[in-house]
Formats: sequence, structure tokens, C-alpha cells
Amino acid sequence: MRVIRNGVIFFASAFWACAQFPDFTPPTPLIGAAMRNDVSEVQRLLDAGANPNEGRFMGASALILAMMRHNHEMAKVMMAKGADVMATDGSGATTLMWASYDETADPALARMLLSKGVDPNAKNKAGETALLWAMRRGNTPVVDLLKQAGASDREMVKTAVEKALGLLEKSGPQFVRVSGCTSCHNQSLPQMASSAARARGYAVDEKVAKYQVEAVVAMFKPVVPDMAAGKPNIPDPAISVSYALVGLAAENYAPDATTDAMAHLVSLQQIADGSFLAFPARPPIESSVFTATALSVRALQVYGKDVDGIVERARVWLETAQPHSNEDRIMQLLGLAWTKGDREAIGAAAQQLMAEQRADGGWGQLTGLESDAYATGQALAALRISGQVQPSDAAWQKGTGFLLRTQLDDGSWLVRSRTFPFQPYKESGFPHGKNQWISAAGTSWAALALSLGEPAKLEAVAR
Repeated sequence: MRVIRNGVIFFASAFWACAQFPDFTPPTPLIGAAMRNDVSEVQRLLDAGANPNEGRFMGASALILAMMRHNHEMAKVMMAKGADVMATDGSGATTLMWASYDETADPALARMLLSKGVDPNAKNKAGETALLWAMRRGNTPVVDLLKQAGASDREMVKTAVEKALGLLEKSGPQFVRVSGCTSCHNQSLPQMASSAARARGYAVDEKVAKYQVEAVVAMFKPVVPDMAAGKPNIPDPAISVSYALVGLAAENYAPDATTDAMAHLVSLQQIADGSFLAFPARPPIESSVFTATALSVRALQVYGKDVDGIVERARVWLETAQPHSNEDRIMQLLGLAWTKGDREAIGAAAQQLMAEQRADGGWGQLTGLESDAYATGQALAALRISGQVQPSDAAWQKGTGFLLRTQLDDGSWLVRSRTFPFQPYKESGFPHGKNQWISAAGTSWAALALSLGEPAKLEAVAR
């Protein structure tokens, strides 16, 4: 009896929920025929004098319903009878947006609307464009068509970068407060991203930027004597200290006694073959000898003294070493670019990296892992910094398309952790729980890469 009673309650509840659905009764026979995808009936009604612009179903005109169906024949019939191609639905979405949104969207339908003057850059009430709707479906032919027609993703890029930075600017100082230290993922990489964004005229919280610099310097200043003496009490200096210096360099921090000591400690990490020591237990950020070597030479170029020999030995190693992971390939390319390596070696490293780009436009940290913002942002940044791709290139367009469509509404990108939990977990306020540190790093790389697709504004960097 109880089962039967519960069953009755369940069905009663389901009926009550269904009673809240909007009324699907078509307001006109023409809209009803469009909802049924009945082209012959649409033609009959129009020939009989039906007004193609009369009535709305949930805010959508009959023509928009045809676009939702991607029914090219029905759309042509309606337009031949005066259907308004400039009509929008209740959300402000255009006919072109609806012609672009589906995984199997027909470029011919979008092309027909473009030929009739529908604006490819028109926005709905949420600020979305047809290009954004199309990009959510991947690298489709409609994406290419819209870009050829003048659709721009510049506003999308600016919005994506500023949303990401806004989130990082909140979590960076919070990480310092709860952990008592600074880090690559919450300070150095956000500093690199902020610098690139600032140079493009994007909004950066300068108060937070100043705080981040002061926090990094404050962490290392008390251990200046130890660093100057080369004591091995600072963990993984070729990566942790080098990242800190690269982040400070991005913020144009002037050399001082603290950076002198930091650079000296980094210089002591080079071994006989020219590479730098790396602690291997915390992938992807702290695990790669390529990362340790590339970051170390970059840090020493900015803050070191008498480092030409160190940089040259690192360059030779970078030109001949064999990378195994995405991190390796990226850092090899960056290191070669920074050390002004052999042009052919740089080109070969770039080609090897571009060969790893996937059909979705992204890169994965490892062959068996999904594409993510950390690997993709890194790859794009390395290719751009090394001068091996231009924003007009297909690889760049596909990669930035991946980043734009995978960013979450809060401004972050989710990247899954695969590191050894060496450092106790501390809540910084960045989304994604125990994945938040690597997600902050991935979000920083993604924001950096997106910024690099736009030309720098000289007035923004003259500080």
C-alpha cells in the first residue's frame, strides 16, 4: 500500500510541476506550422495571405523558429514573403544568432542572413553575439564565416580577461593571508597576466597589483642572508624563486638587495649540463627540468649579474634536450626564445608544440588528459612570445576559441590537480575547491594568452 501511495504522490507531484510549464499553444497557424517543421504548410499559409511577422512564440517570430530548426527551405519561403530578417526574440537574440548556434549549423543559412544586412556584431540583452553562440559549438564553419564577415571577438577577449583578473585579484591577497606566503599560482602568474592586460588597456586593480609585489618581496626579504650564502633551505628555488622574479619583472620591480640574493640563489641551481635542478613531485608547475631552466635564465637575465655564461650553457642544453610533456615543450620554446636560441631550433620546438593542438583547439597537459586552460594558455603564450604564431593564424584562432568557450561564468577555468599534496591545502576563495591552485594558474595563463592576441598600447606601458 505504501508503494502505491508513494506512486500516487509522485504522479500527483509530477502533474503539479507540469502544470507550471508555459503554454505551447501556437498563437497563429503559421507559427504552428513552423513549430512542426512543416514547410509545405508554411508555404500554403503564406500563399493564402498569412503575415510572416504576426505573433510570437515565447518571444520568437516564425522566421526565428525556422532558424532554430536550421530549415533553409522554410526560411527562404518566409523571407520571400517579407519575413523580417532583423527580428529579435525576447532575449534580443538575432536571426543570425539562431542560425549560428547549432552543432550542425548550415553556413548557407548564416550567409543568406549576412547578405541581407544582419549585423554579425549585434548583441542580445546579455551582451552575446552570433560569434559567441557559434564558438560555443567549437571550430565550426559558421565561426569562420562570421569572422570573414567582420565578426570580432575583441570584446569577448577583453571581457574574459577582465573577469579572470577580477577573480585572481580577490584570491591572491586572500592566499597570502591564509597561507602566510606567496606562490607561483596566486602571485607570480597573476602578475604576468596583469602586466599583459595592462599593456592592452584592460582594467587592472593597481592597488592589488602593488600589494602582490609587496607581498612577494616581504616573503623573501627576511631570508636574504640565507639566499646570499646559498643555503639549501628554500624549496625548489629554480622554479619557486625564479617564478617570483619573473612575476616581479612583469610588474617592473627594480633590482635591489632582495632580488640580488634571489638571483644568486637561482644561479647556484645550474648543473654541469647547463640545465637547472627541479623538484619532481608537483606537476605541472614544479616538476619539469625545462621549466626550471627556462624560468631561471629569464629571472637571471633581468636580475642577475655576470650571467652570460650561465645563460649560454642553458641555451645549449635547451637546444638539444628532448621534451616529453606539454610543460616540457612549452618551457623549451620559451627558454629558447628568451636565450635567443638557434632559429631552426626555435622553429622545430614550435612545430612540435603546434602538432599537439587538438581538434577542439586546446592542448592537454599529457596525452591521456583532456584539453584544459593551463596547457592551452601556456602553449598559446609560448607560441606568441616566441613569435612563432600570429593572431590571424588558424592555430591561434582555434586556441583562443577554446579558451573563450570554456571559461566559466565566474571568470575562472577549471583545471584538475594531479600534484602530490606537498603543501597543506588552504582556502584562497578561488573556485574549484582542492583544484583551486592549479585552476588559478590555468586562469592566469589563459588570461595572459588572450591578452597577447591584442596589440599593446604604448601609453598603457609607459609607467
